[in-house]
Amino acid sequence: MANNRLHPQDDVRVELYYDGKLKDAYQGSGYETIEEAVSAAFEGVKSNANIEDFVYDVKDLTTGTSGKYRVNAGGNITLLPMESNG
Repeated sequence: MANNRLHPQDDVRVELYYDGKLKDAYQGSGYETIEEAVSAAFEGVKSNANIEDFVYDVKDLTTGTSGKYRVNAGGNITLLPMESNG
């Protein structure tokens, strides 16, 4: 997603993956950053895991853009490189 930005009116879906499996999903709007969307999604998950244990697939349903993210030990969100099928 360009510049890690969302617009408050965008419809955003965050899928949370744990050990490669879909654990939960959250959908909403009102976010200005990826961090805000990821934090809101994690807060809604019923899990004993830490925020760093998940991979977050963030999809802006309004614009059709998406990216996979992880929160590092320092609390910063990082964009994961795209997987190639070749």
